[in-house]
Amino acid sequence: MYLKKKVILLIAFFAFISFLSCETPTNYQIETNTYNKSIKLDNKNKNNNNSLSIQILNEEKDITQKKFLNIVLMLPLSGKHYQIGKSLLNSAQLAVEKKNNKKIIFTIIDTGDEEQLLSRLYRVLEGNIDIIIGPVFSDKVNQVREITKNKAIPIIALSNNSEIQDDRLYVFGLTLEDEIKGLLDYSIKRNLKKYAVLIPRNQFGSRVEREIKKFQSKNNSSSFIFTFYDPNFPNFYNVSKNLSNFEERKTNLEKRIQQLEIENSEKAKEELKKLKKLDTYGELSFEALMIFAQNFQEVSNFSSILPYYDVDPKKVQYIGSSLWAKNLALKEPGLENGYFTSLDIDNRRKFEDMYLGIFNSKPHPLATLSYDIVGLISNLHQDKNNFTTNKLHNTKGFIGIDGWFKITSDGNVSRQPKIYKIKNQKFILLN
Repeated sequence: MYLKKKVILLIAFFAFISFLSCETPTNYQIETNTYNKSIKLDNKNKNNNNSLSIQILNEEKDITQKKFLNIVLMLPLSGKHYQIGKSLLNSAQLAVEKKNNKKIIFTIIDTGDEEQLLSRLYRVLEGNIDIIIGPVFSDKVNQVREITKNKAIPIIALSNNSEIQDDRLYVFGLTLEDEIKGLLDYSIKRNLKKYAVLIPRNQFGSRVEREIKKFQSKNNSSSFIFTFYDPNFPNFYNVSKNLSNFEERKTNLEKRIQQLEIENSEKAKEELKKLKKLDTYGELSFEALMIFAQNFQEVSNFSSILPYYDVDPKKVQYIGSSLWAKNLALKEPGLENGYFTSLDIDNRRKFEDMYLGIFNSKPHPLATLSYDIVGLISNLHQDKNNFTTNKLHNTKGFIGIDGWFKITSDGNVSRQPKIYKIKNQKFILLN
């Protein structure tokens, strides 16, 4: 009896070992195919930038009988931007999970690995690829476009640089053109006509200037004064002083005070009391100030310094870009009553709450882009297994987390950003 029990235990032990050796491994390297059934992302190993841990549950047996859509995700999963890539990847996985789509295959390529990027891409292109989503940064997009130019593979770049758009290359982010048009259309309706524009002296600033002048050519009643600053070594005080024409207005104040003192009338004395509380005399040459910086710290510095040079936000309408759509902006006194463009803030907050509940971290602001486009493609492919790029060219457009957008065959993705005002430490929707 004892021997019999021992034999049974040994058989059970070796069976268990055999079972373990046959389990599907759950750790996939960056460039790998992932069948999307029920997917759970493992975020425990936050410091491992070179691999992605994915656990696949409930694997079905009829994989070969299904029509799969092969999507290449090109994201920075290592290097200094790995957190962006991780957030975009999580959102893409979340999109197919929400759609419960079993027919999507992701091939993931790390654009942060310079040495392996091109070789991996060439290897992936040997297979049957339906669409590429990413990269995020323009230089990487141009690399990918050069390699794929002789292949009819559409690319949806998670970028906002409209200058790289082309046939079969879509720019999915909120573009500078849509931001400027949205802001100026709204501002003109508010009868604002005289503008100062504060921009960096670089390619970005040149694009802002070009787009505004393009708008001005169709709206001759508006005037624009451009003030540039060095983004590498910005002297916020000098730039603010020059923008406000501070020295001349200060001299005007001194002259006016001298005139009133000579006049020495009761009326002059009353005016003198008011003027001695001021730093300058005379109106500014603009009634609205557009601040198009490339990072929020620059916005913060200018908004703090400009009022000291009599560019008073209570008298001048401050206008900004989607950089202002962050809680830090609510704490800047100089931005109170200012307005700016943004994608749908309320929807994005709901998305952030959902993401935070699943991944225990906040998503990167770009995460909604991958969620929206993967969700759309997944939805278009779900029913009849016949997704084509032409299905993206719906004349009515689509609505996602970031609001309405329309994709055209020339690579343009039109959006209608909302206008928000900062008031009492809240974002107030204006349009």
